[in-house]
This record gives sequence, structure tokens and C-alpha cells, in this order.
Amino acid sequence: MEEQRTLTLDFVKSLMEQSYTLVWTDYNDNLDNHLDIIRKCLEKQNCECLWEEVDKWYFEAEWNAVREIIDKLKEECTEFYDFDEDEAEAFFDEHDDEIRDEIYSRNDSNVIKELISNTDDIPVRIEMLSNNDCINSNWFESQCGYRYDESYFGDMIDSLNLNPAKVKKLLTGHGYNVYGRFPNRKSRDGKEQVSYEQFYKEMLNSCCSANLLVYIGKVSLKDLYDADFSVDEVIIPKGNCCGLFSSAFGGGSLLEMELKQDVPLKLKRKNGCDYRFRLDAERSKYDYSIQHVYGVDDSFFGNTVSLVAN
Repeated sequence: MEEQRTLTLDFVKSLMEQSYTLVWTDYNDNLDNHLDIIRKCLEKQNCECLWEEVDKWYFEAEWNAVREIIDKLKEECTEFYDFDEDEAEAFFDEHDDEIRDEIYSRNDSNVIKELISNTDDIPVRIEMLSNNDCINSNWFESQCGYRYDESYFGDMIDSLNLNPAKVKKLLTGHGYNVYGRFPNRKSRDGKEQVSYEQFYKEMLNSCCSANLLVYIGKVSLKDLYDADFSVDEVIIPKGNCCGLFSSAFGGGSLLEMELKQDVPLKLKRKNGCDYRFRLDAERSKYDYSIQHVYGVDDSFFGNTVSLVAN
């Protein structure tokens, strides 16, 4: 190799490695305790909050790694190629931005991918929202009797694809009063999401105000990230459960209605109802989570849901 007499950017670049891993993550590094960031990403339907936070966490480590690489390049110029130390120092100072940019362009570390890979699936609940507000405790609802039309109770029956006439027969058979129309929708027979017996058991054990029908599961953070946190549809797998829960009052039913088939839920308003996707990790003064109220671990939420991106 012909002796290099003058320091140039091309020469310094020729001394660089093909790639650099500027930042490493330990297998214990994850986002399990940073679900507030994930919630912000879901609210904004993009990854920017996560990118910004990770940049803050690893900025210093990355900067120090680049500094070390520059020091080694400078040393190589003076020790192996006999450039004057003052000349090398002046050259690297003058071209600091260009040298740094080149090193960053060769960075093969992927901190976000590693953090996501190390993060456990996150418990979630999908709440049914309705123009008919909510449903109260079994005691309260049974005082005047259950009705199907223009009620959250009726919207629940429709969401679970139950036959209203069979629900009426079930309730009256247990001594409950009902009023109004309960149509016989035979097309739903055999296609119900849950059993009528489990539906009755959930209603019987509902003891809290302002309940919503909730489906529970877990979500892969990788799936959320790949969807850019913008989800159009959630598919709850067969075998997962649903029930009643009030995040406002911190109570609900047994949450033991087991799904007989995969259940797709569109997260957009349809026929007066829609479904709201929420991480079950609220710890605020005014919002309870199932984990907090029921004292359960992640296994309670069943299997991982599938996502359909917008």
C-alpha cells in the first residue's frame, strides 16, 4: 500500500470497519415497566413516542461509543501511519461532523428491536362501547327487569351473538323479570360466542356499577410495533374469556365466559357500538385494571390476540 502523506476523509473512512454495534442491550432490558410509553403510542397511532424515549435512554452510550471509535481512528493515523499528532487532532476536529455521520451510518445495532423482543406479551382488554352507556349490577338491573331493546344488555346479547329469545327463556326460568321484545333470531343458533349458562352466571355475579362487556387477551408488542400502533381489528382467540368489568369503579363479574370460536372485533363504530382496545395496566387514581382489582397474573388473560392494521 502506497504511503498516505495527507489526511483525507476518504482515507479515514478506509480505516473504518464495515459496521459498528454502537449500543448493546442486556437480555433483561425490556419495556415491561414502560407501558405508559406504549399507551401513548396507541393514542397517537404511531411509533414516535417510543423512538424518542429510546433515543434519550441510549444517547449517552451511543455518543461514548462513537467517541471511542474516533479516538481509535486517530490513534491508528498517528501510530501506524506516522501522521503528526497535532495534524491529526486538527483534522479530526475540523471534520468531526462528517466522521461522526459516517460512523452512525455504519451502525448495525437495533435497540428497539431487542427491547421489544425481550418484552413479555401485554395483558389487554377490549371494551364494548354503546350508545346505551353501560350495564349496572345484577341486583340493580333486576329491580325493574331486563330488557333487550335500546339497552346495553341488548347490545351485549348482539355482540355475543346470542339468541334474544333464548336469553329471555333463561332469565325467566331463573325467576327474573323481563319486559319488552326479545326476538327469536334463529340464525344465531349454534353460532353463539359463549354458552347461555356461562352468560347467566356472569350476569348473576355482576356486582358493580357502570360495567362494560370486555374481552381479554394478551398482545405482542412486536405486532403492535409492526402495525405502527394503528389497529383496525382485533381477533380474540377461541378459548379466551370475556365478562363484565368497570374500570371506573373497580369491579365486575367472573370474567369466565369462554369463547367458542375466534372472535373478530372491529375497532370502529358499527350499528351504534364499537370496541375500544386498552392495555390492562392502568394505575391512575380514577382508572382501575383487571390485574389490580382481581389480583391475577398475566396467565389469566389467555392467549395472544391477532391484529389487523389500518
